[in-house]
Amino acid sequence: MPSSKEIRQQFISFFEEKGHSFVHSSPVVPIDDPTLLFANAGMNQFKSIFLGLKAPEFSRAVNSQKCIRAGGKHNDLEVVGKDGYHHTFFEMLGNWSFGDYYKKEAIVWAWELLTEVWGLDKSLLYATVHDSDAEACKIWQEFTDIIPAHISFHGDKDNFWEMGDTGPCGPCSEIHIDRGMKHCNMQDVPNHVCAVNGDCDRYIELWNLVFIQYKREADQTLIPLKNRYVDTGAGLERIVQVLQNKDTNYETDLFMPIIAKIAEFAGKAYTPESGMSHRVIADHIRCLCFALADGGFPSNEGRGYVLRRILRRAARHGRLLGFAEPFLFNLVDTVIQIMGHHFGELKGKEAYIKMVIKAEEERFNKTLDIGLAKFAELRALAAGKLISGLDAFMLYDTYGFPLDLTMILAEEQGLKIDHEGFDQEMQAQRARARKASKFGAESINEDWIELRELSPSQFVGYETSQVRTVIQRYSINDEQVVAVQLQQTPFYAESGGQVADTGRIYNDEFELKVHDVKKIDDAIIHYGTIFRGLVSAAEITAEIDEPRRQDIARNHTATHLLHQSLREVLGEHVQQKGSLVHPEYLRFDFTHFKGLSPDQRERVESKVNQAIMANMTVNIAIQDIATAKAEGATALFGEKYADEVRVISIDHLSKELCGGSHVSATGQIGIFKIISEGSVAAGIRRIEALTGTSALSYVRDLQNSWARVAELLASPVHLVEKKLEAQAQHIHDLQGQVTDLQAEKSLGQIDGMLQGAIEFPGFSLIIQELPEGSDLKAFSESLKAKLSNQIAIILCKKGDKLSMLTVVGTELLAKYHAGKIVSGIAALLGGKGGGRADSAMAGGNHSGDLQPFIDKIRDFIKSL
Repeated sequence: MPSSKEIRQQFISFFEEKGHSFVHSSPVVPIDDPTLLFANAGMNQFKSIFLGLKAPEFSRAVNSQKCIRAGGKHNDLEVVGKDGYHHTFFEMLGNWSFGDYYKKEAIVWAWELLTEVWGLDKSLLYATVHDSDAEACKIWQEFTDIIPAHISFHGDKDNFWEMGDTGPCGPCSEIHIDRGMKHCNMQDVPNHVCAVNGDCDRYIELWNLVFIQYKREADQTLIPLKNRYVDTGAGLERIVQVLQNKDTNYETDLFMPIIAKIAEFAGKAYTPESGMSHRVIADHIRCLCFALADGGFPSNEGRGYVLRRILRRAARHGRLLGFAEPFLFNLVDTVIQIMGHHFGELKGKEAYIKMVIKAEEERFNKTLDIGLAKFAELRALAAGKLISGLDAFMLYDTYGFPLDLTMILAEEQGLKIDHEGFDQEMQAQRARARKASKFGAESINEDWIELRELSPSQFVGYETSQVRTVIQRYSINDEQVVAVQLQQTPFYAESGGQVADTGRIYNDEFELKVHDVKKIDDAIIHYGTIFRGLVSAAEITAEIDEPRRQDIARNHTATHLLHQSLREVLGEHVQQKGSLVHPEYLRFDFTHFKGLSPDQRERVESKVNQAIMANMTVNIAIQDIATAKAEGATALFGEKYADEVRVISIDHLSKELCGGSHVSATGQIGIFKIISEGSVAAGIRRIEALTGTSALSYVRDLQNSWARVAELLASPVHLVEKKLEAQAQHIHDLQGQVTDLQAEKSLGQIDGMLQGAIEFPGFSLIIQELPEGSDLKAFSESLKAKLSNQIAIILCKKGDKLSMLTVVGTELLAKYHAGKIVSGIAALLGGKGGGRADSAMAGGNHSGDLQPFIDKIRDFIKSL
């Protein structure tokens, strides 16, 4: 029986022998496609080729693409674990032709691999083709030995593939396998007939061969493409299931080692019937490992929110298996043992992945306990044995409870859930998410005027700050912003956290002030405003703002030094999660779960400045990516690298893959100064720092401010700290005296209140208004010390707002609860409040005379 490792390699080797170039999987967190939460198909990294935006580097390709389908259009999250084939993470085996071979080769080679290399029984294989694709049907009949009766035609729903509402599309031919009647899950349904593309699990799709030959226009018409493409996809998990003769994907060697480890930790054996939680955890931990390794991070929005949901769903199923403490992080090593040989990006990140997962588990455990308490409140308030859709959604959205967890808890208590209301809340949230989503389509909408034949933009900014070149095309929008593509350019386009260069493009006839530069596929687009003249086809000079570039270079090199210093001071778990390299400052986001102590911050800053003073040489080399990584170069999360990469080395300290601008020696940075450090998200810290003249200006401003403080305190600069400490102590002493005086005054007021108390059966009632601005919290302490068999209601106005304090005397606590009393009083004004049994506060809106409200309070107390 072949292993999954062997099966994957057999697929890749088969197509390499057919002249295909192996292309490593792109990151599962898309680098340059804002329309996707996650890579969800093998064609994602070739999308620009299909759209005609980029020329292919090779005519044939093969790979195994990492995919996640857990958000957006393709979302399998809630059904994962319920059957044997749905996954959040999976591998898509694929082969591509970019204007080279077409239907015949794609069909013949797929048949050859399935039947001759992998030895599948031909009598069990079926092929489907699109209703319009007689050509594909004929190829199946004439060039393979498939049983003719096993070829069938189907409509658009099953056999026509489209990238989106518009764009490249075409018919497809799918290969299915008959797994036998035992896999039919519809046998009890009257008149059910098993069929390819039917509604049972007997026939499953193994491979989809897509023939991209049209472009779908906005009016839904189909226009033939200049080039025709082949895009195929075969899910590795399903292929392995068939070749290893297993009933489900989870019983293959891709999952069973993980499931075995879960069973070992939980002390609960796995069976297909009772193993839903095992399956959920096994699937989700694979997804999390790959997403974190490729730069994803749990958060409260976008793809980070999806990852947090996945992790929490896995942790919740851990609770069902009896795990009370974090456990998911202990499965990371098993995942890497299974997958790390092919996906080298997993290796070296084990500690980081474990740290993030464990921290999230700990956070969720606290949240879950709070959520369970919240569920208990909802259970007590459930009207008519029904938990409202709004409440169920609140548990889901705020406390991370999947709906099925709320259903289980509700069923245990004999309650039902308003599913329709929950769905309405979910739809509303999705609408809000779509409206606020960062993952929108990005395209060039300029109406281009082409001055000459287009060719890919050539960046020469590493070698020079200006160049003589020509304009290939330009456009002017309604705001009079001019977009220009040059044949050659020294302008750095915004990428890798480094801002774009600014400068000018000019000749004797015109001048364009460039304020932004972006790279879109092979084109570098310069945006600016015309300072004089008109755009022409004549030769121009493109010139960047060199002093600004140097400031950027100082901050970029300092960012590399900062990254290394953080790893030395805080630990190897530190990973870059984002950066901004600006001419005036640098910003660096990194993984760490608590703030830096003053000593740590000082050590980090000191290490960077020591490297600056050592004036280390900054070496720049071009290497193939495998060699660079083998020599220890750090590849940053979220960056896309070509086969040849630019390696920035700073002596023995730092070696990173980077396409940005750098100084030639660290001494040119001048000085490095951290100005802030704080949290930007759970587990992510941010440092902002200055270098060069910006840092010197910052230090000069600090000196001037300190001198001004010394002047205001009439103190020498070196004694300012002691003078401030003395004044702070004096203020503290005065505040203490004020507090004591207020307490004495309060006690006097309380004695007067007691004399005017209203007698009720078993207790006395005090209702009193205090002057605006009174400290009710401090007053409550004085009241508690004096009351025995009294209930006090204290009111204090501030504008149209009314604050209310209720204190219950010590002898009445067994019978009356201050929190419930003040809550009931606040409800008379439409307000809210609550608190402890002895003392509680509330607030509401009230204007005008208080006496009518005081009368209502008396009536309310009588009702008690």
